[in-house]
Amino acid sequence: MKAAPLDLAVLRARLAAQPGRPFWRSLEEAADTEEFRAYLAAEFPACSLPAPAPDRRRFLQLMAASLAMSGLAACGRGGGNSRIVPNVRESQRLVPGLPTYYASAALLDGFANGIQVTTFDGRPVKVEGNEAHPWSRGGTDVFAQASVLQLYDPDRSQTVRRLGRISDWQTFGGVMAGHVAAIRAEHGRGLRLLTGPVTSPSLAAQIEALRTDFPEMHWHVLETVPRAAVRDAATTAFGRPLESIPRFDRAEVVVALDADFLDQGPQQVGLARRWSDARRASLATGRLLVLHAAAPSPTLTSAKADFPVVASSRGMAALADGLLADIAAGSSAAPGTDPASQWRARAAAALHAARGRGIVVAGAAQPAAVHLAAHRINAALGNTGTTVLHLTPATAPAEPIESLVAAMAAGAVSAVLMFDTNPVYTAPADLDFSAALARVPLKIHAGLHVDETANAADWHLPLSHPLEAWGDARAFDGTISMQQPTIMPLYDTRSAGELLSVIFEPASRSGLAILQDFWRGSRSAAAFFPGWDQSLRDGFIPGSAFPAETVRTPPAAAASALARTTGDLDLLIRPDPSVWDGSFANVGWLQELPKPLTKMTWDNLVAISPRTAERLHLDNGEIVEIVAGPRRTQGPVWITPGQADDAATITLGYGRGSAGSVADGVGFDAYALRTAASPWISSGVVLRRHGGRTPLATTQLHSTMEGHDFVRIQPLGAPPVGDNTAFTQPSFYPRLQTDGRSWGMVIDTDACIGCNACVVACQSENNIPVVGREQMLAARGMHWLRVDRYYGGPLDDPQTHFMPVPCMMCEQAPCEVACPVEATVHDHEGLNLMVYNRCVGTRACSGYCPYKVRRFNFHDYSAGAEPSLQAQRNPDVTVRAGGVMEKCTYCVQRIAAARVEADQAGRPIRDGEVRTACQQACPTRAITFGDLADRGSAVAHAFADPRNYALLGELNTRPHTTYLATLAPAAPPKPEG
Repeated sequence: MKAAPLDLAVLRARLAAQPGRPFWRSLEEAADTEEFRAYLAAEFPACSLPAPAPDRRRFLQLMAASLAMSGLAACGRGGGNSRIVPNVRESQRLVPGLPTYYASAALLDGFANGIQVTTFDGRPVKVEGNEAHPWSRGGTDVFAQASVLQLYDPDRSQTVRRLGRISDWQTFGGVMAGHVAAIRAEHGRGLRLLTGPVTSPSLAAQIEALRTDFPEMHWHVLETVPRAAVRDAATTAFGRPLESIPRFDRAEVVVALDADFLDQGPQQVGLARRWSDARRASLATGRLLVLHAAAPSPTLTSAKADFPVVASSRGMAALADGLLADIAAGSSAAPGTDPASQWRARAAAALHAARGRGIVVAGAAQPAAVHLAAHRINAALGNTGTTVLHLTPATAPAEPIESLVAAMAAGAVSAVLMFDTNPVYTAPADLDFSAALARVPLKIHAGLHVDETANAADWHLPLSHPLEAWGDARAFDGTISMQQPTIMPLYDTRSAGELLSVIFEPASRSGLAILQDFWRGSRSAAAFFPGWDQSLRDGFIPGSAFPAETVRTPPAAAASALARTTGDLDLLIRPDPSVWDGSFANVGWLQELPKPLTKMTWDNLVAISPRTAERLHLDNGEIVEIVAGPRRTQGPVWITPGQADDAATITLGYGRGSAGSVADGVGFDAYALRTAASPWISSGVVLRRHGGRTPLATTQLHSTMEGHDFVRIQPLGAPPVGDNTAFTQPSFYPRLQTDGRSWGMVIDTDACIGCNACVVACQSENNIPVVGREQMLAARGMHWLRVDRYYGGPLDDPQTHFMPVPCMMCEQAPCEVACPVEATVHDHEGLNLMVYNRCVGTRACSGYCPYKVRRFNFHDYSAGAEPSLQAQRNPDVTVRAGGVMEKCTYCVQRIAAARVEADQAGRPIRDGEVRTACQQACPTRAITFGDLADRGSAVAHAFADPRNYALLGELNTRPHTTYLATLAPAAPPKPEG
């Protein structure tokens, strides 16, 4: 029976009598609410609500909202409530053209960092840090920032493939039904699962449930950036594998033995923030948290050290042993004349003076012996449990890849499932994974791309991107982060949990159902599920970090120096700071991102010391053959200050053949030289001149300041090195008049670690194009923000400094004088603006700019971009055509949005309400931005700091971007003995 139409006058009268229900203030406002529909069904069971004809504005709102909601419906396959929950700003419906924010997680090696994703009309366009997340605390790294471009990568896998040909999920399910039945009959014998590191509680539980159903199944993990030495040393020291977390806020001295706590990796964002906060806090008490660092190859951690030293690659264990002996003896032995001995004596004296308030930490690339020495030193000094905490590892335990390869080679594997890993490319070369894999009858691969392993598999399954999938994952400290989709999957993909469900469960479940089923059955369900929406809104589960473990005193076994073998050099193999292990190789932003120390783009290198280059008669760009036993590869040389003479360093992630149009053919393959027994170092390596030279696209050819004070050093207790001369010099030009606001920025060079998160954030926010290797070779890079790197002291043992350089927003801007068409002008809030449609491309402004922060669009780099890439662009920022100048704008679109919001509320813009993209991304909070005219603002306080100075202030440009000098200890501790 058809429902009778409802009398609207009767309905409105009923609604008017419900004053306690604010969402019933109008029929239009009530129409979409669940409670209203329930009320309607109860009050008027035989009637239907007629649909009024919407006006044009309402029609457009509904259409845009419906399109947006179709993008945000997320992983609703298999039923279940797929509603996602906005973060920070919650609304009943989407407003077209206005951003919506969702909390989620960015994954690196399985570890989570909390993020907030900005979406416009259902399109994720920008990743920010989640300020409330207990581990990452609002910071991000380059990988999180670039993950939004990886989402829209047109080379992503889009369909199921069988033997290289397009297939579908239905065919795959039908074929797998028979295989699964046969495997089940054998109790899982011959079935192997290979993944990357897994920190997801729900995925780990799903795999454990599979092992219960298939008791003879084996789960293996391939760590491309292995932490086995960390776990092995902790097992020896404490009887179980544990992670060490430094408490910088309780320390006065940090000694880093090739440590990587400031370097790219899952630990970077959280530890870098804690380090910078502790250093600022120590300065406020009149002292300084001092960092001593020894490393055979320069790292961001050693670059930020107050007392760095270049240590022999094979001498790190001996150095750790010597430091341990000094601590055990209670005093330092008479230091030798070599820099390493002098450094060891100074570090030992500092640790003695700060007993119980020191930290000794070793890096993942160091062998277990060095980590064990660090544990013993911390225990001897009373640091364990106070400044150094030990936590349960976030990664779920599984078997190593070596046992999988042995089983495959022996013919004991009938089916192997490889999820979110690329072992044909990343497995150690001596395992010969490809040959062993060829002996397996059924090979299934799932990944974001049709990569090297996909090409060797029988079946390839397209994997969902983390930004379009439900899930959970732990941060480095164990905090459980909730991963919710910010867009419906762009292609017919599945998450790892959904894939396991498709293959092994009678009725496949959606990602949301898998997640909710796990938490319903968990011991914390009673506490968790009442706050389900709040956890999605926050992006994490409060109080889920691992508690500190009480550990025993480590045994008294000494570290042992590693034996030297024949050959010229040791080869150090490290993850790349831009593309990591190769999983981000097809992201153009990261390929074009200048590496923090070499400033190289679109290549990986063979880094050698100046002395080694002189001995082997090598120059930058020369091709050398690297011979490591039976394995060899070729790559270009780069002379690197701070590199040990006995070592060459190469990075992973390049030399790809099946990564995508961006990465294929770029660089050389470092995995070809890696072994399972020693993944970080290969001894007895010979470099041979191969002949030829390759041009290298570096963004900084000159590395010294030539007597200038671009980066100033402020020793603790010394007279201030900052000055105000840039704003007190006489000038022919009148002072800039503003309407009450005067935007400015202060960058703390002491806090900047050179991580480049700000550079990628700026590129993402402002639609800055990727220009490609050829254009970078011609010095036509388009980054609006660069991070200069300078060396001080001798090149074999330098001090390293980082300086981010955006537009200076000069009050007396030379660019404005130069421009013949007034394309660059000042507004009344102190901003030096670019009017793109006035610019005629004379480039005179760039010639007049002493800071060289302007970029010219030589070509229309954005034209012809794939539709999926266009979807990433920020609608609040113009996409520039060819032939115009571009530069930093202090994210003027964010200023405008805050101005509109403040004007609507009838109030001034609050301090901190406007945050630039670079400021928001920075994990160490090195950038302060705000209104200089507001004397109570944070930026005004930073501007008045005695360390504040202007870059090239003597030019009288009166810049609104200024700097705080890098801090240095008052005097080094005197070695004892």
